[in-house]
Amino acid sequence: MEKESKNPGSLEAEGDSSAPSGAASARPGDAEGYGLLREVKQEVKAQVFHNAGYLRLDFFTLFWLFLGGSVFGLVVETAFHAIVYGGLESRAGLVWGPFSPIYGVGAVALTLFLNRFYHSHNLVIFLVAMVVGSALEYVTSWGMEFFWGAIAWDYTGTFGSINGRTNFAFGMMWGLLGLVWVRVILPFVKQVFSHVNAKNALVRAVTAVMTVLLAIDVVVTVLALDREGQRAVGIPATTWEQRFFDEHFPDSFLQSRMQNMSVYGKK
Repeated sequence: MEKESKNPGSLEAEGDSSAPSGAASARPGDAEGYGLLREVKQEVKAQVFHNAGYLRLDFFTLFWLFLGGSVFGLVVETAFHAIVYGGLESRAGLVWGPFSPIYGVGAVALTLFLNRFYHSHNLVIFLVAMVVGSALEYVTSWGMEFFWGAIAWDYTGTFGSINGRTNFAFGMMWGLLGLVWVRVILPFVKQVFSHVNAKNALVRAVTAVMTVLLAIDVVVTVLALDREGQRAVGIPATTWEQRFFDEHFPDSFLQSRMQNMSVYGKK
């Protein structure tokens, strides 16, 4: 009789987990503890020794993951807000295009950190994603407030809140997202990219053009938010750059574009 195949995410996925001689009389909890300890040892080895991971990672792959994550994340967040709170609200994160870069960064971060855990236990994937996502959310919130005096979310008063920048509920959501990312999205991405020749001249040209356009979008957004912060604390326009952003990216435009963000400026 052939041995039954093992699915990724099970404790047996990396090899047989049969108990050693004499373990037949051991309690079930002992066997589970042994299996978990073995899984931890495997993950330590995976971190210490180089592991190419499930998906081949290069600039082409990570760039399109960032772009796709920025668009998909914006669509999901907009739909979620409309369903839960009612009404449409612009949740964009850049001055041009349907992009929310925090989701793009999240897509890249989850891929970089979870790529090698494809054959790991689901609990390991969940915990790693929970830590990575929560750290990303915290750092993003801190950076926005530190550089521009901007606040896009505040979880103060909720369970497990850490300085209002992240909390337990959203940490759990990041963990679940990590599981979906590894078990569903990465296999789909791998299948799609297997049909794309990254060395094709047209593909390389499109990637290069989109990289430049997105870089310009990010730089202009950063400068526009910086000037919005200056206006919030009453700093007048004395240079051509300040006058340019006052004319083309006034508060009314930025507030209608990023309706979930409040910019108070650095005092």
